[in-house]
Amino acid sequence: MSTDSTTKPAEPPVLKPSEPMSLAEAAQLKLLDPAKLRFFKNGATLRLTIENESSCLKVNILRVFPLSKPAQFFSIRDGANKEVGVVCDPQKLEPESRKLVMAEVERRYLLTVIERIVAVKERFGTVEWEVDTPRGRTKFTTRDLRENVLRPTPTRYLITDVEGNRFDVLNFDELDPASQSLLLRHA
Repeated sequence: MSTDSTTKPAEPPVLKPSEPMSLAEAAQLKLLDPAKLRFFKNGATLRLTIENESSCLKVNILRVFPLSKPAQFFSIRDGANKEVGVVCDPQKLEPESRKLVMAEVERRYLLTVIERIVAVKERFGTVEWEVDTPRGRTKFTTRDLRENVLRPTPTRYLITDVEGNRFDVLNFDELDPASQSLLLRHA
């Protein structure tokens, strides 16, 4: 029995969400100067130009500290979900860019509460939902339910659709029996 004595270069460690960032990883954090950022929309897509540096054809905005500092420290990510950098104080963005960024953050973190599940249909690896919400009836589509349906508590369900919109079943026990049955069958 022979063993291969060649070694492959070490791959960087993959961090789990609960692990703190190493000093080397923290040193790679890029703080963006709000004065050099220009956000604009192309249809429904948010884009970014960094003055004298680069442009991103699609960006997503995430709150770095969504609970403790929801209006500060926004992570700007490109279309491949790679971090472009962090804006520490979005209030320092020029007014039109600030308006677009804040609208994107509000859209991203909007949770629509599901009051009743009307119908659920599985088709070609996707699930189409028709639900009643406080704003009326709506339809949405999910894919890969193992990743897009979360249970933060035993009675709460968070469902993310293919467009990144999030739907919240606050208390499973308060749903009508038909809604409970549909949710259990498809979540």
